[in-house]
Amino acid sequence: MSKWDIRPGGVQGVLNNTAEAASKFEEEFKAYSEGLVHSATHAGTMILGGTAQPEGGAFGPVAQALQEFQEHTSDDLKFLPVRTGKSITGARLATEAYVHGDLEMAKNKQEEYSKAPTPEEMKGPKK
Repeated sequence: MSKWDIRPGGVQGVLNNTAEAASKFEEEFKAYSEGLVHSATHAGTMILGGTAQPEGGAFGPVAQALQEFQEHTSDDLKFLPVRTGKSITGARLATEAYVHGDLEMAKNKQEEYSKAPTPEEMKGPKK
């Protein structure tokens, strides 16, 4: 059986720091997307010299690869905030259960030892 030694205040501090860092996911994902678009735009094309650029622009193999990369990493990016949220919630609920368990054990012991002595206890220790 494992032994728990949790400091609820410390857990709360870690959870607050984690939530603060996670709140920046949206900002980071936007920068990631913009960076990929910028890179793809400046990666060059495969237009032959003297040929007119197609309407809507032209994209080369690097731009195509970056687009495919973004498509294939989309689910990974969606996973991060969801997983982080679940982890924060799980840690919070586990800590609350731990504290509740401590309070429950203390209440049980207090009730047990605040009862009047039983006739058997009044006899004293057996010799």
